[in-house]
Amino acid sequence: MRSRPPAGHVAMAVAVLWLLLPCVLAAMSGQIVISLFIVAPLIVATAADERRTAIIAGATIVLTIAAVAWHGHVEHVENAIYWFRVTPVCAMGLLAVVQSGVGCRREERLARMTAIAQASQVALLPPLPPEITGISIAARYRSATPGAWVGGDLYEVIPTGNGIRVIIGDVRGKGLDAILLARQVLSAFRRSAVATPVLEHVAGEVNLAILPYLGEEDFVTAVLAQIAPSGELTVVNCGHHPPLLHHGGGLRSLTGTTVLPLGLADDFTAFTASWQPGDRLLLYTDGLVESRNQHGDFLPEGRIATALAAADCDQALDTLMTAVHRHTGGHSHDDMALLLLEYGA
Repeated sequence: MRSRPPAGHVAMAVAVLWLLLPCVLAAMSGQIVISLFIVAPLIVATAADERRTAIIAGATIVLTIAAVAWHGHVEHVENAIYWFRVTPVCAMGLLAVVQSGVGCRREERLARMTAIAQASQVALLPPLPPEITGISIAARYRSATPGAWVGGDLYEVIPTGNGIRVIIGDVRGKGLDAILLARQVLSAFRRSAVATPVLEHVAGEVNLAILPYLGEEDFVTAVLAQIAPSGELTVVNCGHHPPLLHHGGGLRSLTGTTVLPLGLADDFTAFTASWQPGDRLLLYTDGLVESRNQHGDFLPEGRIATALAAADCDQALDTLMTAVHRHTGGHSHDDMALLLLEYGA
């Protein structure tokens, strides 16, 4: 695809064409509309920098003086008509240059703030490795907040001496408070997953760690999973949607003992599930199973199964994200985190 020209170049081209317009009208009718010149600096100031705006403003003043002379009002600079014609153009040119400078500095500040925000969000959910000890991994995140990369959903995959440990969760609420609470959950999980031998105890330590940061109605639904070196799958479900196991082209929910969400539970219980080489495990948040179309219908399970049958994990999640986008028509009202694990040899 051909790249678009920068907005500043486009604004310059439009301003130059606008300056030519009064000249063309003068050639055709013998009359020149001097007031048209004043618009050109304002056009270029919308997208170009101060230097380009000053060039167009200077050209506008020169053409205005030439037009006034052509009208015969420049015999004496004391002529009131001369100043009546030239002064507004000079004032608007200067205003356009100032406005362009203010806009450029505002855009630079916004770019710096955006870069800092993106770096902070990447630090919250860093990219995952494509494989850990034979387990293929892919993850996707879609924030329902415009301009944000992450929200109140979270995930992490950590290799430990007890196997691969995984968490996916959904913080109640949205906005900055949800992001800060998600950060606390991930920080606690990253510490406990490596140091704590039993998965239920990991959930308990994460629960205790986030209690000081919870409001009266705050909680976090989450699924913690452990894939032992032998391939055994252990799950602790803290009030979250059950993981989906893709096996033989179909889907099966991994249901077992479910406890209260983090922040509300006092005890945590794990259950084991069987899976085989080639199986895929999908962990997800509300944005997947609660996505609706214009008729209020949820995303059919068959579409999820079809997407997960793709050649590899990355392609599977891309296909699933596309299916959700088409189903909802692009109107998402909740964050969506997807984490897909494939059991290798």
